[in-house]
Amino acid sequence: MSLVTFGEKIALDKIEAAFQNFWRETSDAGSSEAVLKAATLNLIIILDDKTLYDELLAGLQQIIADHPGRIVIVYLNPESDLTDIEAHISAYSQKTKEQTQISAEVVILETSHAGSTHLAGTILPLLLPDLPVYLWCPSYAALMNPHVRILFQFIDRLIVSTPSEYDSPQQMAAMIDTLLALDRECKISDMSWSRLTDWREAVAQFFDVQENLKYLGLLDEVEITCAGDKLSNDALLMAGWMASSLKSAAHAAAIQDDSTIYFGRHQLSIKIRKKSINGRSGIRKIKLYAEEDEKAVIFTAMAIPDECIQTILQKGGSQVTRYLYCKGQKKNIELLCAELDFLQQDQIYLNTCRIISEHLHENNS
Repeated sequence: MSLVTFGEKIALDKIEAAFQNFWRETSDAGSSEAVLKAATLNLIIILDDKTLYDELLAGLQQIIADHPGRIVIVYLNPESDLTDIEAHISAYSQKTKEQTQISAEVVILETSHAGSTHLAGTILPLLLPDLPVYLWCPSYAALMNPHVRILFQFIDRLIVSTPSEYDSPQQMAAMIDTLLALDRECKISDMSWSRLTDWREAVAQFFDVQENLKYLGLLDEVEITCAGDKLSNDALLMAGWMASSLKSAAHAAAIQDDSTIYFGRHQLSIKIRKKSINGRSGIRKIKLYAEEDEKAVIFTAMAIPDECIQTILQKGGSQVTRYLYCKGQKKNIELLCAELDFLQQDQIYLNTCRIISEHLHENNS
């Protein structure tokens, strides 16, 4: 695959003409071959983190190889005071035995948050017609930017990366409510939710065994332990998922102290404990408590070294230990490529968000 760059910078109104010129030059250069312009989607990426921006540019060819099309990358430079939008464009092509294939047209736009006023008006004319439009927005500030939110009504799928922690319940509620409000406009997915797949599988596999299904109705309490001092996104997502999966709903139960949060229903409470662990963050342990014939049944899923989750079932004096070998922390590019394979709505994720929203509003009104 070759990279063709059109200078350092290009005027916004010259972008389309430059891409058409590249297509003509490629066709003329190989007059005996067919030149195919491949495109399966439009992908808009809006971010404001330099490290993530550099990671994206380094891994761009992985996205292009799997998902050819028009890619518009917007970098809202937090250190810039730009009020205009600067543009750079590139075209990627690859040659096979049969033909040359133009597999991607990439537009990189740079401005500041203050310069995002005309962002929607710049991006929308660049999208290829009759192809699905995906938008990945890993920035909380960008997601809440009203000029960015104009784009939501024109996209088919919004991919977010919700923060690992929130400063307050109000901040998390604003994020969740923003996503839920978009339910009828576009499909929604969250890469932070995808990263919890191993934890969800660890808990779900306990009930995959026929003899353990009866404990769904016997559960008294679930306890989630997470590392960190702030409100853990992972822990709330797991709590909301279990509340939904166990057919319970959040109700108004007071947050009793800074280290414990309660989800619950009449028979079941889901408790989140925050614990300071040096160098650690996110979920560390999940415990499910039930009682059978006046004897405790405890299922524990615990993070241990070497990217592994240890599960322990304690029942009637016996103990069964298993290990779930995790797939490891996938890079953002890998997770994004996986999300681009789908257009359908993840209803389980949305139900989880609804329960979290109810909980946050009832306990922080």
